[in-house]
Amino acid sequence: RRKRMAYVIQKSASQKVTELVPRNLTLKDGTPVVLDYIKDEQIEFAASLFNEEIEAGNTYPQDFVHSVDQFRAYFCSHACFTLYDPTNVSHVLGMFYIKPNYPGRSSHICNAGFVVNKEVRNQGIGKILAQNFLPLAKDLGYRASMFNLVFHTNIPSIKLWDSLGFKAIGVVPQAGRLRIGTDAEGNAIEQYVDATQYYFD
Repeated sequence: RRKRMAYVIQKSASQKVTELVPRNLTLKDGTPVVLDYIKDEQIEFAASLFNEEIEAGNTYPQDFVHSVDQFRAYFCSHACFTLYDPTNVSHVLGMFYIKPNYPGRSSHICNAGFVVNKEVRNQGIGKILAQNFLPLAKDLGYRASMFNLVFHTNIPSIKLWDSLGFKAIGVVPQAGRLRIGTDAEGNAIEQYVDATQYYFD
């Protein structure tokens, strides 16, 4: 059986560590939360959240469940941050990574990937993650940000990046074979969906 590998750009030995975290923040309902670098005790739960998103089949291009090691290699290869309730540190509410979108001479342009725990959606967590991503990316030394595949079915994400001043710089036709629902027997219905590429500097 062919072994599936995570797509990884190797981490530089001189990778900067930001001092902008930990940050104490508040959700819409007043719940205090903390944003910080991912902790060892959060890895397994964070991997399960990522796999839930993959299995949903409508936001990430990956089509296979990741082991904890594969999750580390892909999601935690560079800077990875989690949002959590300080009374339950291992229970991740949301997370994102920041890493180069390209290697070498273009590594000053970063990419990021976001996941919000579906149990706590509609609490403004996605916006909190996005708003903190921008200053963190800058502090880590990146000069610009680029998202390669924001699928057109992901309306909340499109609205969020538009509201934060990201520029739509192109469309990739039929960029993803996404799940859009199920049939009467419960089988997944898939179709090819376009994606916008977003840029911010």
